[in-house]
Amino acid sequence: MSSLKRELKQTKPFGSLEQETLLNIQRTASKLDGPFLKFLKLHGLSASLYNILRILRGQKGNGLSCSGIAERMVTRDSDITRRIDRLLKMGLADRVRSEEDRRVVLTSINSKGMNLLKELDEPMSALEKQSLGHLTIQEKKQLNRLLDKARNPK
Repeated sequence: MSSLKRELKQTKPFGSLEQETLLNIQRTASKLDGPFLKFLKLHGLSASLYNILRILRGQKGNGLSCSGIAERMVTRDSDITRRIDRLLKMGLADRVRSEEDRRVVLTSINSKGMNLLKELDEPMSALEKQSLGHLTIQEKKQLNRLLDKARNPK
């Protein structure tokens, strides 16, 4: 019996190998996310808010539109505007109108947001190592290649 079948307490066979693989990916993602979500919650952040802050930090002071942020998100989020509003309310980001096109609103991380990310960088890195540190470098590379291939079946 596979580890996944035991964890899910499933007695019947999976419908297909593809089904088992997809469920395995979902179960693994959920299990790996747990410690990160718990840690971020202590700092008043969700995974989406943290992701947006990291995206904005990568812009090195340049603002991004909502659609620009959405394109860079790790997971799809249909309500970027509401998430940005939350970051503004928390005082972690700023919003300005574009000089080139006044219809475009740009969001950028501010010093409070940068300081929060600096505070979180080391603990998040430690959690990453704790989550996947038991895999060898070669195994992590192989896993990344397989996940890339699964996402891009060309």
